[in-house]
Amino acid sequence: MKAKMIVQDENLWNRIQSFSLDQPNITFPFSKKLAKEENWTEEFTTKAIQEYKKFIYLCCILPNGASPSKFVDKVWHLHLVYTENYWEEFCPNILKQKLHHHPSGGGICESEKHEIWFQETIKNYEEIFKEKVPKEVWFPGKDLQKKRKSWLERFKFFSGFSGIFLLNSCAENGNSISLLLYIPILFFIVTFLAKIFGNDDSDNNRKGGDGSSGGSCSGNSSVCSSSCGSSCGSGCGGCGGGGD
Repeated sequence: MKAKMIVQDENLWNRIQSFSLDQPNITFPFSKKLAKEENWTEEFTTKAIQEYKKFIYLCCILPNGASPSKFVDKVWHLHLVYTENYWEEFCPNILKQKLHHHPSGGGICESEKHEIWFQETIKNYEEIFKEKVPKEVWFPGKDLQKKRKSWLERFKFFSGFSGIFLLNSCAENGNSISLLLYIPILFFIVTFLAKIFGNDDSDNNRKGGDGSSGGSCSGNSSVCSSSCGSSCGSGCGGCGGGGD
């Protein structure tokens, strides 16, 4: 089947860009509420809102819609709470179409499908906006996961080195009982820390948002069919292809 062309809409992008989520003369506007609820800095909140606008634009112009990151989804969730602003102003006047939020159904099939759509979103983002996605907004937890794993590897090395030191010390002193006590304690500590720090939220995202499991994705169209506005691993997605 011939792939649909991506038709960019400069007027739409300008409307989205000029739209402020903060209503004037409000003491506690959208951006401040978002920053407080998510414990974000003002700088990161501004960046997340800007990426949300880019995601919305992609939802509107991409034939198969787009999938948000975890942080972009946070902005979208809060915007949906402002029902009058979202449904009576943003969608009809700015987007000129409805844009629904669709939660993930969970399971392996959904996870595999959403991971593909998310990677397609990243690819389209970089082609359309001619820039790389800001990793801190689109790939939350990846750098933290690397740091945790790096720290854990260093701890394993330290534990192994300590074990050798204790082994030599006990051998010199002829104290085999102390050796037998220290080895299981070290093993328990390393195993326990690996279980706690070895995973992060990005693992749950890859399992379909809620961490649930299901049957393998066999290619059955009734089970693995794509749909407008389908979700990514963060548990939601956007609607594309001209609205509804």
